Amino acid sequence: MKVADVDGVKIAGILFEANATNSPILLQVGDSGTTVNHSKDPICLYDIFCRAGGQFNGQASCFVTINSNNVIFDHNWLWRADHGAGAGWTSNKNNTALTVNGNNVTCYGLLAEHTQQFQTLWNGNGGRTYMYQSEIPYDPPNQAGWMHGTVNGYASYKSFRQCDDP
Repeated sequence: MKVADVDGVKIAGILFEANATNSPILLQVGDSGTTVNHSKDPICLYDIFCRAGGQFNGQASCFVTINSNNVIFDHNWLWRADHGAGAGWTSNKNNTALTVNGNNVTCYGLLAEHTQQFQTLWNGNGGRTYMYQSEIPYDPPNQAGWMHGTVNGYASYKSFRQCDDP
């Protein structure tokens, strides 16, 4: 699903399931490089659930990408199946749960679990996260399968944002 970069969009109570064919992004909000300011009427995403695996095998490079500015992302569970019937490192693929490129994005209750790279990539400035829950994957086949260059694995939350604090 691709959401236009316009004021006041509200999306709530939806489940996105990755399918056998890889999806680059299950939910994209705004276009890359946007400069539109939505502070007077923010985009709101409530109760958004994304998964790869669970009921059937699925693949998604990224579950949610927020390019828009001034987005409220509230109570969202982004999950790759890494245990249970049929779940596996090569059958349920997902690199990243959430990528934030927009500025002034606020997350309340962000749950990102079991991705195969960084679970959350935060590139925008001025954003905040309140209550972050994550679990690294239980199912990498070996250490070589869970490497980030020469680093043994991936951080759950990787921020590239600029901080105003000293």
